[in-house]
Order: sequence, then structure tokens, then C-alpha cells
Amino acid sequence: MAGGVSRLSRLMIPLFPLKISILPQEILPLHIFEDRYKKMIYNSIENNQIFGMIYRDKGQFSNIGCTVKVHKTLNSYSDGKYDILVKGLNRFRVINYVKKDDTWLGEIEDIDEKFEFMDSKIFNVIHDKYLKVLLSLNVDHNIQEEIKKTISFDFTKDLIIPNSLKQEFLELEDECLRMQYIENFLDSIIKNSNSTKNLSIKDKVFN
Repeated sequence: MAGGVSRLSRLMIPLFPLKISILPQEILPLHIFEDRYKKMIYNSIENNQIFGMIYRDKGQFSNIGCTVKVHKTLNSYSDGKYDILVKGLNRFRVINYVKKDDTWLGEIEDIDEKFEFMDSKIFNVIHDKYLKVLLSLNVDHNIQEEIKKTISFDFTKDLIIPNSLKQEFLELEDECLRMQYIENFLDSIIKNSNSTKNLSIKDKVFN
């Protein structure tokens, strides 16, 4: 539109409201057992369709979610249930919710991510803390690949962040704020490392 700001493209997609969040690049296991979501997952698997995961608590929806696709089908049961792994793709903002039968659709627009790079010295400090955590916990990772991480979601895909914090992180608009959030999270792990040397990242986060 001449003289105006171009609007982000909008889509209508099925929504999966849950009391858990997923971040871009994260892989998350799900057990699908409700009839209203079996068809959604079937369509996603058969047609490689995306759907949206949106945080819902006490009947209230967040307006920021993440598109996902089925990354792997672990089990497909005769009654239509599934055990699957889903992978987070892109953050989105819900413009409008539509109730269709007993499921939800969302008119969404992708969030135009701006990965503004922070000062290299500050970034390197955070990166070093991340590698320190991996090494201290004897996590089996390809260090060469870990060194290539450049944006916040590169880091969070390998950290198990408590769900109470994950949605907050998902809603942060500024890349520098997300990196600071990660640094604070890593500092909390490092601070407790002396008393929890034998625990995994997951154990440290949830205890």
C-alpha cells in the first residue's frame, strides 16, 4: 500500500492450547489422546501442515505462541492416539480467535524477528557460560556445533527451561533481552553447580 507500512501476512491455522509453551527450534514430546486433536495431528502428519501451540491457563489465552510441525511420530495407536515429537518453528501473534465446534482456530501473523546482535564481548561472555554449563554437566554435545550458536533460540533449544519462565521468554520482543534472560538462567545453574554436580540440566532446573 503506497505511503503505508506493509502488513505481515496473516494465516488461519488450528491451535493447540496447552499449559505448556514451546520455543522456536525446540523439540517437545506430546501425547495426543483427545478426539478433537487427533484429526489435527493426523492432518499435520499426512499433509505436513503446521499448527500453533498457544499457552492457556485458567481459561485465559496468551496472544503470543509458536507454530510447530510434527517432527517425528513415535507411536500411532489403533484408537487414533499419538505419541509425537513436535518442533517449534516461528513465533506468532494471535489477531483473532475462532471457535469451530470444540476446537480453536487462530488468525495469526508471524512476528518479524529482528536479531540485533549485541556487543561481541558481552555475547562471548554468555556463550562461555553456556559452554561451561555443558562441560560441567558432561552433556554429550558436539562442541564445534555449540560454538556456532549465534542467536537466543540456538541456546534455548538445548536448555530445559521451566515452563513458568518459558512463556515469559517467548514473549520477549528484544533479542538482547532474551540473551540477558539466558545469562541469568545460566548464572542460576552455575551458582548451584557445587552442590548439584551429579545432576543433569533438567534436574537442576526443576529442583
